[in-house]
Amino acid sequence: MSVIAPAASAAEGNTTVVLTSYGAFSRDHNTSGEVAQKAKEVLEQEGITVVYQEIATDWNTFASDLDALVEANDPDAVISLGENASIRTPAVELMGYNKRYGTDANGTKGEGEVLEGGPAQRQAPAENREAQQAAKKAGYNINPSYDAGRYLCNAALYTNLGFLEEGRVEHAGFVHVPARAKGAAQNDKDGEAVAEFVKNLVG
Repeated sequence: MSVIAPAASAAEGNTTVVLTSYGAFSRDHNTSGEVAQKAKEVLEQEGITVVYQEIATDWNTFASDLDALVEANDPDAVISLGENASIRTPAVELMGYNKRYGTDANGTKGEGEVLEGGPAQRQAPAENREAQQAAKKAGYNINPSYDAGRYLCNAALYTNLGFLEEGRVEHAGFVHVPARAKGAAQNDKDGEAVAEFVKNLVG
């Protein structure tokens, strides 16, 4: 399913962030959506305009969905979220790899490169690590990671960093969040940690 890009855009002079999460794939929900919505709430209280969109966990559409959101909203930053069942705290991913692996929510198998002929890897700029460290120092539970896997989460990071390389955004990144029960109280805390990272990144 393709994204219909929101028409809303930032008021002149405001910082605008495109924030995405993934839809469900291996469970009946994806925690990244709950966390993203909490992060949106916190960031908007800080005066940051947030365009939030859940995108399908689909190899065929994820890149065009991200591209459409950036094109329609001309944001300062694009940050994507996804869930990871093997972590206990949010993790700022700092290295994206040009590899596809794993089966999406529609049964399509990921093979080959994220971007045909693209660089083998893209590293997030130093400011992403600095923003994570600042959030950690402020008391938020959020860690760095240099391996986003090779699934659609890695592909979103790699794609977002491509927008940064092209000069279409000033900041780009990806945060993995723990896979938790729907409505778990910890999801709000994870959202607050993500918001603090984003605020430090764009501030």
